[in-house]
Amino acid sequence: MVAKKVALYWHCKTPEGWKRYPAAFGRNGKVRPGYAQVGNAQVLYPEGRYVLRHTEGRKTVWTPAGTDATHARAEQILATSRMVAESAAEAAGTQIVETNGRVHLRRKAEAYAERQEARGKLSHLERFESAFEEFMVSTSVDYADQLSEQKVLRWYADMRKKGNEDRTIHNKHVSVFGFLRWAGVETKPLAARAPRYTKKEVEIYEPRELKIFFDSLKRPYHRIVFEVLLKTGVRMQEGMFLEWHNFNFERGTLTLRERNVDGFEIKDRAERTLPVPFDLIERLMEWRETHNGRLVLGTSNDTPNWKWLPLLKRLAFQAGLNCGHCKKCREKDECERWYLHKFRATYTTNLLRAGIDARTVMKFTGHEDLETVLRYLAPAESSETQNKINLIVWTR
Repeated sequence: MVAKKVALYWHCKTPEGWKRYPAAFGRNGKVRPGYAQVGNAQVLYPEGRYVLRHTEGRKTVWTPAGTDATHARAEQILATSRMVAESAAEAAGTQIVETNGRVHLRRKAEAYAERQEARGKLSHLERFESAFEEFMVSTSVDYADQLSEQKVLRWYADMRKKGNEDRTIHNKHVSVFGFLRWAGVETKPLAARAPRYTKKEVEIYEPRELKIFFDSLKRPYHRIVFEVLLKTGVRMQEGMFLEWHNFNFERGTLTLRERNVDGFEIKDRAERTLPVPFDLIERLMEWRETHNGRLVLGTSNDTPNWKWLPLLKRLAFQAGLNCGHCKKCREKDECERWYLHKFRATYTTNLLRAGIDARTVMKFTGHEDLETVLRYLAPAESSETQNKINLIVWTR
């Protein structure tokens, strides 16, 4: 019997939606990360994950292989070897028997991934696959009963060595351990609780530095991107996938849909409509006259622009706004104080400072609980608190 062929594909987000294309290989025989083989061309689609393809009878089977190109290639080779062994065993009138009662982590993860994909939890799936791959590389196990507290601690240590912050480590733990519990694994002996992290105070951009920043911008595209982030409070990917029909210029509103034609889903499925300042509406109407693409803030090829963060850091440096004290400033001229989510924090704080009640702010920002919004009260009250302190008569 001829063994089944296992092919490696890149399941990626394209301007036409999610597509599966054969993974692209370089001249050295290695997989080119993020590249798909589209006909005779190799095309970069940064967002995606690898999948293995084989057939069982007339049925095509897709198996998740993670986001790391090297690992995906190894998984393809391993799957091919396994099928060769199974075919040889079948030809010899025998079969390969797996140990009963043991949880094979990768095979369980495949079933878990299929379940998440069927439920439309694509964003959750992407986060899980990335965290799970790191987990498997660090622990070097195949079965759940091979796991130990020591190996989990080694995973935490490896994440810290790679520069993961405490909150990121916490989130990855929650993602992987949620899967382990779903797979029936007793997780208490592995870790009694998730790694803790200290919630940082909310940081916002001050009016003075925003004025310097926007006054320094020379290209209209740069101004419209960061003005949208500041004055609507949308998350980075919400902004990247904005389409013209999301805006109602007559009413001065922006409506964020649960899912767009590219398959992008907004976080927490918080479909919402929010008011847009009139000055931004006017600027967007001017921008539309020269930018005819489907995406409001897309690239010249009308594709999502994934490079806003490095762009922001470069522009802040050019405007002389780096703090000069953080590690990134000293090493790369990339200030840690300039990041995209800070525009959203500034937007939320400004709404609260304007006297808009917290529940209305929660509706506009799409936060899923009031407690998160209340965190922004601290910077919102800081200036008022300072004024009150200044009025105190300390001595008589």
